[in-house]
This record gives sequence, C-alpha cells and structure tokens, in this order.
Amino acid sequence: MVKRKRRSGIEKELYLRALQNHFITVAEARKIAGKESTTRMALWRLNKKGNLVRVKGGLYAAIPLQFKDSNYEVNRYILFDRLMKSNGALAFHSALELHGVAQSSFNTVYYLSPVEKMPFAFQDITFKSVTASNIFGTTTITVDDLRVRATDKERTFLDCIRRPGLCGGLEEFLKSAEGFTMMSPVKLMDYLERFDEQSLYQRTGFVLTYLGSRIKTSDDLLNALRGRVSKNVYYLTPYRKGQKARLNKEWNVRVPVNLEEVARFV
Repeated sequence: MVKRKRRSGIEKELYLRALQNHFITVAEARKIAGKESTTRMALWRLNKKGNLVRVKGGLYAAIPLQFKDSNYEVNRYILFDRLMKSNGALAFHSALELHGVAQSSFNTVYYLSPVEKMPFAFQDITFKSVTASNIFGTTTITVDDLRVRATDKERTFLDCIRRPGLCGGLEEFLKSAEGFTMMSPVKLMDYLERFDEQSLYQRTGFVLTYLGSRIKTSDDLLNALRGRVSKNVYYLTPYRKGQKARLNKEWNVRVPVNLEEVARFV
C-alpha cells in the first residue's frame, strides 16, 4: 500500500509539473522521481492514462484533464522552443503569427537555430529548423503564460524579404507587413549591416517605399538605403523561369509585372 501511494504521488507531481510548463522531459521527471526505472514507469503510466502524450526525444506534452480523450492540440510554439532548448528563435511565418500580423494560418512552424535539426511532424504540424550561424534580432513573446523566443519585428520583416518562401510568399508577406506600422529604423539598418547582403539593401528599400503609405518609414533610413544602391540589378523574389518582371530604376530591383494585382488587397 505504501508503494502504491508513493507511485501515485510521483505521478501526480510529474503531471502537475508538466501542466505548469505544458511539457516535461525525462530528465526533468527523473529529478522528481529519482530512479530511472521509477521515472520511466511513471511517464509510461501517465501516457497510458492520457495525461501525457509523447512528442519526441524524451519530451512529453501535458493534456489538461478537461481535454482528456479529445483531440487536444499542444501549443506548437512552446513545443518547438522546448525541443530546441531556446537556443534560437521562432521565425519567418511563425514569427508573423506570434506578432499577430499573419494573414493566413500555416501548418508549418519555423525556428532559427545555430544547429541543424531534421524536420519532424506532430499532430499534423510540420516543424522545421532553419540553420543560421548568427542569431540576432530576437525578443520574447508570452504564449499561454510562458515566454518563447522569436525574431523581433525588424528581423522578421527582413527575413521575409530574404526568404519569402518561408513566409507564405510575396502576397502573404505584403499583407502581413502592413501590421508592422512602427519599426525601429536603427534596428533595421543595424540588421541590414549584419546581413551584409547588397541585394537586401535594395529590396528592403523598394518594399519600404512600396508600403510607404501603410507603414511609417524614416526618411533618414530611406536616404541611407538609397546611398547603398549599386549598379547591380536584383529580383524582388527568387527568379523563376518564364517570370515576367519590370525594373524599378530607383532601387535597381526587378519586380513582378503583376505586383499591383498581388498587392491590390493589401
């Protein structure tokens, strides 16, 4: 009887800890349960009873009692941040979602990481890490009372210009970027210099002037970007065979001929 109570007490403590943090790892559970065998058995029983669901890599998600035996979806952002051990930041379209400006819902979560990780799927959501040697321009955002790391508005804005395919494409980006009404010109220029990509200076200048009536842009920043325009011509989005584009001479950027149609509902 004593052992049964002890086992029940350990399971309860593990479950409460998991509920508090949304997730619990085997290592965290071992600190509570003590022995490896006790830890594994307690987690197995909680999983069997539907209190926890195993995600991957020794990580379990807590299922609140009111959602037991239902199709409860764990928080995708907290999940990926925990799996990546907060070593990077949620980014691209996931960052647009977290900043509350995304126009569409995606079934893919993106995470900037200094370490390459294989993508995986869980609860019909695909989780993909994007390797970056230098993680900068991040902030913390509160999700379900827990804080996760994500790229800030300025970094997200530039990431979407650099890799629009990870942000839902040009139309989704332009619609979403309208929500970034206030961005720091100092941060934008700092991040541009960190990226140190000639094409990005010119593409950013074009996007800022194109959305000029919808987002506030510093004249000093635009003038600084104009001073960075080179003789080289770049495409606004990655070139596709057969793509028709026109040249914007101010920024030396080729933009889709149907850009007005794409941005009509922005």
